Amino acid sequence: MEKQTMYTTKKSTLLDVDQIVQIHHDTFENFFLTSLGADFLKFYYYSLIKNHETVCFVAVDNDKIVGFSVATVMSKGFNTRLIRSNLYSFGLWSFKMLFSNPKALIRLVRNLTKKSDVIEDDENYAELFSIAVKSNQQKKGIGKILLKETEKELKIKGVENLSLTTDYYDNDATIAFYKSMGYNILYDFITYPQRRMYRFIKHL
Repeated sequence: MEKQTMYTTKKSTLLDVDQIVQIHHDTFENFFLTSLGADFLKFYYYSLIKNHETVCFVAVDNDKIVGFSVATVMSKGFNTRLIRSNLYSFGLWSFKMLFSNPKALIRLVRNLTKKSDVIEDDENYAELFSIAVKSNQQKKGIGKILLKETEKELKIKGVENLSLTTDYYDNDATIAFYKSMGYNILYDFITYPQRRMYRFIKHL
């Protein structure tokens, strides 16, 4: 008899960071944040998970993390607040990148806010920063479980709208997934240097 797999979700803790970073690498191999290295990703997710404004979940199978999601309750100004609450550590990373990879630092700073330059956006919504599932565990509904759990927790916290961004081009499966989950396109925009993105939004 084939063994049935049961996935459970739980709120992330700092002890989950190493596995989260591994899944990030596995899922977002060619993404900008990944190019900054595992040490930066560990610092980034550590900062997100310990922040009181975030909602972070992991999906677990037999005590192994197979997926994760990270969202903030309020998008507007969040990255600025995150940096201020970790000012010393972010300062060290910025100083290091200034000499080792200045172009990456410029891109990181210029993309702290992701919104259209031509469409008015007050950013008065929660934002899903990241959701990922291990490549060998995809197409099993884990992403849907994580997203629903995130939406449920945000709604408990009084959030009315949840937004997210995703690539405009060559991204049909992901776009179809978000649409199937009730998300609608709010607008598209260009991030630095020239990456076209969609912003989706859903009323919870």
